[in-house]
Amino acid sequence: MAFIIGLTGKACTGKNVVATALTEKNFYVIDVDKLGHQALRENKDLIVKTFGEVLTDEGIVDRRKLGDIVFSSKTKLRELEAITHPGIKKIIINLIKEEKKGKNRDVVINAAILERGNLLELCDKVIYVKSNLFQRYKRTKKRDNRGFFWFLKRTIAQKDIKKPLNWSKKNLFTFNNNNGIDNIYRQVNNFYVILYKKEH
Repeated sequence: MAFIIGLTGKACTGKNVVATALTEKNFYVIDVDKLGHQALRENKDLIVKTFGEVLTDEGIVDRRKLGDIVFSSKTKLRELEAITHPGIKKIIINLIKEEKKGKNRDVVINAAILERGNLLELCDKVIYVKSNLFQRYKRTKKRDNRGFFWFLKRTIAQKDIKKPLNWSKKNLFTFNNNNGIDNIYRQVNNFYVILYKKEH
């Protein structure tokens, strides 16, 4: 029996580090952020119509420019999600179906918007990654070269990204990413042992 595992948490908590560690244990990871890039390409005309001139000189959606718009307004963020989320979910469902036909590995849906994108309903287990505000800001500054004000706006826009408290302890796992990569790998190893000891 293959599991569908949701991997979620706010920006720069370290979800991708967890995803990499799970990939190394032969989990099939679906990176929803990358699917978001595809959704932007496929809906480029509607995005320009909705948000104005947000294209680069090469004619592709400038994610940085679009982010400045949507993370400053909850309404605009929801407008963007209404355009992109349905298509992303369809792609994910198809990828899961294809994986079940092939290797049938456990699938990880790596998505900050797991609940907001109606992806939680696809999952058997959830990993929620958390990290303190200071650590997240340091990673944002390093990765995106953004200042604290932008980070604060994005944090406010992600207020609803939280641990799904209505899930049972058996199916919900919380990872703490304040203490480096080694600690994450240790938590992934523990998750792996628990998952297969209890379920397989």
